[in-house]
Amino acid sequence: MSETHERRWPAAVGAWLGIGTAPATLVLGAAMAARHGGAVPVAGLLVGGVLMAALLWGQGRIGLPRPLGDGGTLTAVLPAYLGNTSRLLLAAVLAVSMVGWNGFNVGLGGASLAALTDLPGWAGPVLLEVAVLAVSWGPARLGNRVAVLTTLSAVVLVGWCLTVLPPPGAPVRLATGGLADAAALIGYAAVFALRAPDFSVGLARRRDLAWCVGLLIGPALLGVITGAGLWLRTGSADVVALLAAGSGLAAYANLFVAVAVFAAALTTTYSGALAIRGLAPRVPARTAMLVVAVLGGVLAVARFDRLVLQWLTLLAAALPVLVVPMAVEAAARRRGRAPRTVPAWCWVPPALLAVACTLAGVGVAPLLGLALAGACTVLWRRRAATGLLLPGSRK
Repeated sequence: MSETHERRWPAAVGAWLGIGTAPATLVLGAAMAARHGGAVPVAGLLVGGVLMAALLWGQGRIGLPRPLGDGGTLTAVLPAYLGNTSRLLLAAVLAVSMVGWNGFNVGLGGASLAALTDLPGWAGPVLLEVAVLAVSWGPARLGNRVAVLTTLSAVVLVGWCLTVLPPPGAPVRLATGGLADAAALIGYAAVFALRAPDFSVGLARRRDLAWCVGLLIGPALLGVITGAGLWLRTGSADVVALLAAGSGLAAYANLFVAVAVFAAALTTTYSGALAIRGLAPRVPARTAMLVVAVLGGVLAVARFDRLVLQWLTLLAAALPVLVVPMAVEAAARRRGRAPRTVPAWCWVPPALLAVACTLAGVGVAPLLGLALAGACTVLWRRRAATGLLLPGSRK
């Protein structure tokens, strides 16, 4: 345990950097530019980046060793924060989220693989999904090596786009608005932010966590801006079709996409299996991974990755609301307050409201959900301080 507590950020940054450099950021940026019909307002990117940092930092602090945090992974600390019903609801939401992310990553990478090899459109996602499942069933060392290769491929891809396909003008513009873009950025980090203790556990200092947060947000925003530049140059939000239309080295950019999404897809089978087993503990781990792969594969063949903005906005509505009361409760415990269980009414109604507004087409719905979660959390803390606990709360 002492060795774990001495971990510094270089030993933990791989997962954070992998999310920050994933090809999904290019797709997200291109979709944003297509929605605006041009350069993306910088205000939305800044607001989104700040809120991403707040969520990652607030939840990531839980993984730091005591007295800086709780010193455990999300799975380890959840029983101390949530009741049985809340944990079941969270497991269900995480399972659906992981299936969706699996379909997104495999759909994007599989389409690139099919474009590179002239395979039928459905064959690329199927082959990639089979490979992801095979590695998921393999030893952890194999998965770690794949993660390193994935990050390198993602970095090469972004660099290639910047040098070979530079934008004709600035991909961002000084303008107000862009709150829908901020919501999409929150959605991009939503699942990882909730699971941040899994990747911050054992970090020795708050400074180490700050490095990890920065090395996720910085590359992610760079990838989004690069994707917006691709749209400005080509007028296409379909990154895979854009790369497939090139010749020579341009065609092989699809290879980098296919490789770069692999580790992200690998994470979804692992985390998705954990969520499914949270709902049904008797299901074997490999069977749960197979369920994620089959359902995700169906979405991948249907090119679920083309719905990136809608998907990320839905995630931003459903998940980050829980981070608000959890982070506040964790901060209270660090100050020596008596531990309290986060009541379901602090995050379930805000999540339902945000999801309903999202389905109704309200672009800032995730921000409304976060605001309501903050208000509910303030009410809960005040009632708890005066001894007037609402149903679902307990000391």
